Amino acid sequence: MYAQAEPVRSPFSGPGSRQTSGHPLQPRPVRQSGSRGRVRHDHDKQREDQDTSSHTYEDAEAVRGHATHTSADCAYPGGVSGRRGVCSFLRARRSCLAAGIAVLLSLAAVGLAPLTFSNIQEISQLSTTVTHDQDNLRQLNATVDALKSDQDNLRQLSATVDALRRDQDALKVDQDNLRQLFAMVDALKSDHQGNLRLLSTTVNALKRDQDGMSTAVNYLKRDLDNERSRTTTLEQRLRGIEKTLRYTIWHGICYKAFNTRKSFSEAAAACRADGGTLAMPRDADTRSFLISLYKSVSDHSFFWIGLHDQREEGRFEWVDRSALGPYSSWDLGQPDNGRSGRLGNEDCVLYSSGPPQQDKWHDYDCPNPFSFICQADPGRAQATSGSLTTTVQRLSDHPQSN
Repeated sequence: MYAQAEPVRSPFSGPGSRQTSGHPLQPRPVRQSGSRGRVRHDHDKQREDQDTSSHTYEDAEAVRGHATHTSADCAYPGGVSGRRGVCSFLRARRSCLAAGIAVLLSLAAVGLAPLTFSNIQEISQLSTTVTHDQDNLRQLNATVDALKSDQDNLRQLSATVDALRRDQDALKVDQDNLRQLFAMVDALKSDHQGNLRLLSTTVNALKRDQDGMSTAVNYLKRDLDNERSRTTTLEQRLRGIEKTLRYTIWHGICYKAFNTRKSFSEAAAACRADGGTLAMPRDADTRSFLISLYKSVSDHSFFWIGLHDQREEGRFEWVDRSALGPYSSWDLGQPDNGRSGRLGNEDCVLYSSGPPQQDKWHDYDCPNPFSFICQADPGRAQATSGSLTTTVQRLSDHPQSN
């Protein structure tokens, strides 16, 4: 940055200046360009002037010393008078030299005053420049640190860019897969729409078939109702036929002897379950028929018939609550309500098939179990709650006499 300037020689540095010690002054480097270079060059000039004045002062001291040595040397050969002349000469010369030096020093002071003020300004400018350069250096260091951080960020950004590229490649693959999926979805939509149209056609056809089937079901329901009515009629007829086969008909009424031992109330319930009641022989012909009927089952047994006085003692009535009527077939001493025996509460009537009360009516205690005879009307029957029951026409509506 700096070029070496030519050396400037002091006016007292030649062979006649009597310079006894020190190295020749080295010139300061001069800045080649810029206002700062010019200021520095002026400063170097002021420094050279100061060096020149100092050399002048040193030369004066040398002359003074030389005069001292000379006066000392002259004192010996010439004696006192010679010494005095020499000393006077030397004093005069010293005074001249001192006056010259004083003049030179005053001139130097007058010339250096502007230079000193200029140096102070230059120093202030240089201090400002140095401070500014230091600030610039700090900013430059901060910029360098920021650049280093940016460089690290760039490395991270480069890694991020690489990762993004890989992600981009993966996204391309996913995009291709999505295109394929969209194509498959479109194909499925087309198939689905076709299936929907076919299904809609099928549903419409099924609806028409359902309407037709509904009409057919209505016809079938009517046919079923008709068949149920016919079945009911046939079941009633079959029930009558079965009853006719199991029972024995006498004067339009079916009779049957049960060789099962039950109490009076249980026997009445069994007859009701079979569609009838306990037998009610209201005349001699019916009595004779019943005797032959129960003898076909057992020769030595008692059979309950549908006669009792449970509601009022001594007032006998049939199980259909009709009165006994003019006909009766009591054995001798009957009914006695158990007075001849030890029962004492005989309210129900039975046939005795063995001697001595053979084929006659006897009152007896109702809880005792005996066989029984039922009667039923095969001509009147109805269906109730899904089961067939037979309604027996009350014989009391058509009383018969002996």
